[in-house]
Amino acid sequence: MAKREPKPTFDPAYVRDISESVYRHQLGAEDVLRMIEKDEDQGQKLRNRAGSYDQLTRVYLKALGFEPPAIADDVSGAKEP
Repeated sequence: MAKREPKPTFDPAYVRDISESVYRHQLGAEDVLRMIEKDEDQGQKLRNRAGSYDQLTRVYLKALGFEPPAIADDVSGAKEP
């Protein structure tokens, strides 16, 4: 019996970066600053909360025609400023 290759997946850090960006836009600049100040963790809790968008982010990437290997190859380590 032939061994099945694992299904390609999007890089979790890249997906989380997109999810965090969406979450920050949804909250607005003032709320983001207030949340980071209140949490006193340089935005780690905010980033973790943004994880609730990860599944949707993956679906949107696929719907827009991106495939996991292409994402990994095209943006290897690239991040928005």
